[in-house]
Amino acid sequence: MAFGTGLVVSVILLFRGPPVRHPDDPLLAALYWIALGAALLTVVGCGWRLLVQLPIIEASELGIAIWFGGPYRRPFFAPWARVRAVVLTQVRPAKGGAAPRSSLPALGIELDCDDRFRLPEEAVHTDIPIGGAARADLAWSGRSIGGDVRRWVEVLERMRSIYGESARA
Repeated sequence: MAFGTGLVVSVILLFRGPPVRHPDDPLLAALYWIALGAALLTVVGCGWRLLVQLPIIEASELGIAIWFGGPYRRPFFAPWARVRAVVLTQVRPAKGGAAPRSSLPALGIELDCDDRFRLPEEAVHTDIPIGGAARADLAWSGRSIGGDVRRWVEVLERMRSIYGESARA
């Protein structure tokens, strides 16, 4: 949305050109160039984010960081000691997309939640777990994460088993 807004504003400002009606007013010229620069920076920054495709899930030896609100907000962090399992589960799209009865393989994360550790309110699920599939507090289908879902489950489960055991010890 920011990319589109920046692009539209840039095009309008470029076609309109700098203010020539009041050439003696440097404030109008300065405001024009500031607005054009901000719009172009927005287009370049958002375009870069679209090309690079920043992660929504990042795993390290400390745990899993999940960006529910985008890459420029603070991530939700789950230490390995709080991750019960990383599973391959089945989900269905929340709206649109495939038919309601169709299912997609998904990466699921089961967490050990209590009064001291809870999922944040902004944990908006785009996919709905299907009853009978492996339990997961959070789930992402292949539409949301890049690559083969089964491979990501294997990698994250291996990390959980290595680092989670050392965190519990």
